Amino acid sequence: MSKELEAKAVENITFLANLGCRDVMDYSNKKMSMEIIEQALKRNEPMKIKTKRVKVSIDDYRIDDYCPTCDEELYTTSNYCPHCGQKLDWSK
Repeated sequence: MSKELEAKAVENITFLANLGCRDVMDYSNKKMSMEIIEQALKRNEPMKIKTKRVKVSIDDYRIDDYCPTCDEELYTTSNYCPHCGQKLDWSK
């Protein structure tokens, strides 16, 4: 999803540069485009991963890593969440 947002943001940068805001529809499109760009930029800022203690059996627990944005479990240590595209900071 992050790649889709970034592609949409890049596509809309040209739109915003040429936009004259002559009527309400232009203003609405500009506002929507700016929100998409802001979301894409926000996802590119690294966030620390969340950890949760998960009960495996009666006496046993494990620590799992989760995305701070979408709260999905992370199975790999990649730099981006595979679910939402949030850039991740794995430093402790």
